[in-house]
Amino acid sequence: MAKPTLQTVVQTLRDRLYKKAEQEAMQILQSNPLSTQAWVYLGEALIKQGFGQAARKVFNRASLLDPQAIWVDKVHSALSHVEDGVIRPAVERLLAVKQVTVAAAIMTRNEARCIDRCIRSLLDAVDEIIVLDSGSTDGTLEILAQFPQVKVLYDVALEDDFAGKRNKGLAHMESDWVLWVDADEWLMEEDVSAIREVAGLFHDAMLPPVLNICQVNYIQNHITYEYSMPRLFQLRRQLMYDGRVHEQVVVKGQGMFESATIRHAVRVRLHHDGYEPHIMEEKTKLNRNLGLLRRMVEEEPNNPGWLLYYGREMLGHGDVDEALRILLEAEQKALKVPNFGRMLDIHQYLIKIYYSRQEYEAAHAVCQRSLDIHPNYPDALFWSAQIQMRQAVLLLQKSEKELNKSKESFSTYRGIVTADRQILEWKADLALADLAQLSGKQGAAIERYEQVLNKHPELEQVKRKLGKLKSST
Repeated sequence: MAKPTLQTVVQTLRDRLYKKAEQEAMQILQSNPLSTQAWVYLGEALIKQGFGQAARKVFNRASLLDPQAIWVDKVHSALSHVEDGVIRPAVERLLAVKQVTVAAAIMTRNEARCIDRCIRSLLDAVDEIIVLDSGSTDGTLEILAQFPQVKVLYDVALEDDFAGKRNKGLAHMESDWVLWVDADEWLMEEDVSAIREVAGLFHDAMLPPVLNICQVNYIQNHITYEYSMPRLFQLRRQLMYDGRVHEQVVVKGQGMFESATIRHAVRVRLHHDGYEPHIMEEKTKLNRNLGLLRRMVEEEPNNPGWLLYYGREMLGHGDVDEALRILLEAEQKALKVPNFGRMLDIHQYLIKIYYSRQEYEAAHAVCQRSLDIHPNYPDALFWSAQIQMRQAVLLLQKSEKELNKSKESFSTYRGIVTADRQILEWKADLALADLAQLSGKQGAAIERYEQVLNKHPELEQVKRKLGKLKSST
């Protein structure tokens, strides 16, 4: 008998053979426990059979592996109407993961504002907490002393190299995995059990796993979600950090774009308030980052990643012209690096710069370059639509000016070729009425159509347009 595939499970669900669909999904997951879609189909089959408790656990596993899933709210709503049902031992066995240990690592320097919050959020989530401090003088160390289970490495020099500082801490960790947490972050309470679970899921992967967590940023009463933070990875797999700032996880001895690893986003969410303007000003992060990025670009001029970050920081600094130049250079350099995965990031910054300058053709061209890479990238589709809407508005405004000018020009035009007098008498006014309707100005359109009819009641086409417009308002 052929092995089931995701497509066969879908068909089985459509045929309402839910027990069979459950068995097929479980068979897939036995050989590929990281198949998010198989977990979703298994959860659907369990819901249909009335096993709500098992379905909740299965959908939780699916959301751990697909933190950006848009089905979560819908599923929670559906589950609220499903009884718990009996315990499913086979499902419980499938959900079991290897027991592993995880260390949380934190770098500090004068973090008294937030370090207590950070530590407390991690106490039940990890097996050890290690802090690398670079000479704090604001009470950070006194706060850390209140947590005897926290191992503090004192006076770990930064030396303008965040990767170097992180790498010094790796040798002091006894756990199987490490989760790097910034002092101004704190773990979401709902995800306390998620860290060990996802680490166990990926522990036996053939290639070294590097897992991206979700950073939930709070900036001036707005919340944004960043899913591209490589923070959770397996120790003793030759993984280390590279880069003076915005450091990246690489395999020792391999370049940033050569490292053979498994990259995957997981649902481990860290709240973060370090981008609030008043905090950024206190820490002068922007100026520090600019200086370090400038050094990295000088040291690795062909690395498009450092150019991307440099251009982004320059944009934040307010130097748009220089940011545009750097980002365009990053795009060109990235074309020569096959494994570079952040081209869409470069494009987004370019699009926003061009859009802010009303250089819509250039912005739209970048959108198209993004869509050539990923045809269903939501941001590129959104900005393409925004640009075309703005272009349409400008075209409508231009059309209105030229229609009015077409009437005015009769007073000055004296060419050999006779002008169409009907333009002056009614055609331009009718086109202006059409233009008002296209612009959504229904009242102005009705008024213009009526003005044309008052002068030219014989125009049946205007009567039809006016009647249709009035009946729809």
